[in-house]
Amino acid sequence: MEKSYFKVHDVDDKGNKITITCEGVDDQQLAHFGGLDLHLKAVKTLIRNTNGTDFARKAGDFFIEDKVIALYLNEIGRLIRNFSDEREWLKDYSNMELVQNFLEHWQDNSEIVELVNADNQAIENASKEFNREEDEIWENMISELRSEKK
Repeated sequence: MEKSYFKVHDVDDKGNKITITCEGVDDQQLAHFGGLDLHLKAVKTLIRNTNGTDFARKAGDFFIEDKVIALYLNEIGRLIRNFSDEREWLKDYSNMELVQNFLEHWQDNSEIVELVNADNQAIENASKEFNREEDEIWENMISELRSEKK
């Protein structure tokens, strides 16, 4: 697989400039024209690697994770709205209502169910592999300690 690259120059909702650079393999499985798969991988990676909530919780913000999740879901609602051909029809619905509607009906589409199930399996496989590697590292450390004692 070839590496792909993209750079996004944009502004956040407050007008502050933001630049996002991404390099990785675009599998071209979801979209065969390229680009979308890598974009999706980048977003999933950013979500998976969300850090910094421990400090906020220790500072007394016990709902920091819920706040982060709510803002991510709100952005997903914006995505649903932007993908829709019927944006005018959706103007009376909040982003969160669009997410809720999606969650209530995603299982009606067998192609989406299949995609989500495959993604869940990939997540589970990656988790098992990570745990296997962690166990192997731990076992190697223990073996080294034991051999040093002899």
